[in-house]
Amino acid sequence: MITEFIDTAGIVAYPLLLAAFLMIFIVIERSIIFLLKYRRINKDKYLKGIINFDPANKQNNILKNEKGIAADIYHSLLAKNPKSREEFNLYLDAEEVDKLPELEKHLGFLNFIAQVSPTLGLLGTVSGMIKTFQVLGVGGSPEQMALGISEALFTTAAGLIISLPAAAFYHYFYSKIERLHNQMNNLRLESESRLFREEIKELKNNEISA
Repeated sequence: MITEFIDTAGIVAYPLLLAAFLMIFIVIERSIIFLLKYRRINKDKYLKGIINFDPANKQNNILKNEKGIAADIYHSLLAKNPKSREEFNLYLDAEEVDKLPELEKHLGFLNFIAQVSPTLGLLGTVSGMIKTFQVLGVGGSPEQMALGISEALFTTAAGLIISLPAAAFYHYFYSKIERLHNQMNNLRLESESRLFREEIKELKNNEISA
């Protein structure tokens, strides 16, 4: 089947096949990573683990046994035992910068494949039509013209077949990452209000008195 596609689509078949294989590899690899690392945040459960976190006994905390990248981030953060809101946010930012890109890895390249595949298909279309007109110019047979038209149609279809699932999976993965970002921002605010209640209260009092 691949050999037939190469024979029909011409030289543009090679970059199209490469794009297809890379797209399939990235989708499978990202699916495995999301299966292992991605979990929706159960806020009540996470807050319980955050509030009851004991740096001296961190191995027995709920977050240690919870799967997902968010649990890893908060467990590592609380193990550093932040003493203030400022430290809490600095440590949390550092952990997010360190761990969250693991979910985004290769997605930029998947988006590139989605954008470039139709262009490759169009290149094959132009190549096929040039061959067709060259055959017409020398009075070639209908069979020779059909080869040029087949190349044009095959490459166009191949470019779209590669581009559509690549774009769909790119947006699917990023929608999950965006949802996780929103959940983590919400958890950050809740955690701050619980862990540093006195500090926040004192800050508000100082602002009122000022």
